[in-house]
Amino acid sequence: HLVMLSTVIFCWALGLHSACAYVPTTGATLPRPRNMLTSWPVTHARHTISPIALFDNGMQLGAGEIGMLALTAALFAGAAAGISPTSTVPLLLILLSGDPDEREAAGKNDNEAVKAIINRFTPSAWKKAYLGGNAADGEEATLLDLPAWQGEEARALVEPEAIATIRAMQRVPIDVPSTGGAVDSCFLSLEPKAHAQAPPLLLIHGFDSSVLEFRYIAPQLAEAGLRVEAMEWWTGGFTDRQPFLEKLERDPQSTPWELIREHQLGFWKRQLAGEKALVVGFSLGGAVAQDFAVSHPECVEALVLVDAGGESYAQPEPFLTALAADPVVNLFQWRANNGMLPYPHVWAKEGSWRQALRAYLKSGGYQVRVNAELIKQVQQKTLVLWGEEDDVLPVEDAYKYQKDLPNCVGVDFVPDAQHAPALENPDYVAKA
Repeated sequence: HLVMLSTVIFCWALGLHSACAYVPTTGATLPRPRNMLTSWPVTHARHTISPIALFDNGMQLGAGEIGMLALTAALFAGAAAGISPTSTVPLLLILLSGDPDEREAAGKNDNEAVKAIINRFTPSAWKKAYLGGNAADGEEATLLDLPAWQGEEARALVEPEAIATIRAMQRVPIDVPSTGGAVDSCFLSLEPKAHAQAPPLLLIHGFDSSVLEFRYIAPQLAEAGLRVEAMEWWTGGFTDRQPFLEKLERDPQSTPWELIREHQLGFWKRQLAGEKALVVGFSLGGAVAQDFAVSHPECVEALVLVDAGGESYAQPEPFLTALAADPVVNLFQWRANNGMLPYPHVWAKEGSWRQALRAYLKSGGYQVRVNAELIKQVQQKTLVLWGEEDDVLPVEDAYKYQKDLPNCVGVDFVPDAQHAPALENPDYVAKA
């Protein structure tokens, strides 16, 4: 333990010293160690750096890259030594502070070596963003004919499932009374040709995600006779963010989770008109689903939680989350500028995207609302699905849910899946 602690101290010192010449991108991997650490008791596909893969194109290591490698080594050494991941927050504050536009104008976001390193430590659900799914190099993409509200980036999609889903999206006003009216909301609604004897499905995507997350499983579910409803909740996708931001600004007592819950209720009323739904929450959408189930039991027949936030979160404590809001948003902006957000992330250029991310993080996030105490209030029957090699949330959380949920009907581990089973093993998830 002392050896590992010494390694941590040395690497932090080297990393900080070297990174001073390379402030903006050195801290980009800092959110990752906590998630990888908590999963180590279970067998995982390890993320390793190959010096040959990184530098066989003749790139030279400068002070910033050395700092990046040293900081990465410190994170792993700290993991082995059991050092709290919240110790990375001060570094995140230092290394990713500042205005994203100014950073980009100064050329601080351009570094291929750092991009290659970050690639190695990116969660599985994000990797398709730059390991495939777009037009091949030299191939001219045919732009899609889409409504103006879907922006320009969506027009360049080439994956058939993504194209089918983007074309199936709708955008209508949904009543959210506390915002002062209706919010233009993007959603997916699939009607089966023949209805099974089962409640409709209400799918809830993860943080800064979209109904595109369901492009593999939604068609299968509809083919099985299930009605599928899914709405893009703030801050993700093409739903209008501005009404929520304005409400939070004029009423400091309001919270994102209250507005998201009210938005989900409005969507449920519009689409299901009083019919109870089987609510399926993915990642942070699992916390949204649990909050909705406790607050509106009249809407929820049963729950399915898929690698769900609630027992733990991929973030530090709420006050540190709020403190690190600007650097984390800068990290998201940096990834957006470099094409390193989850495929197909096509809404980063939409209005108020960055501001909405910041407002959510400044609130401390869903862990303020959804924790073990609230989980114990979920009365609906609940199935827990978990990627057997989740690299974002600890696999042990599945058993915590089994313990805390009053009516847990089972825990099922999804093979060949990490944190995004709906993308990594959609056939298994759809059948479950």
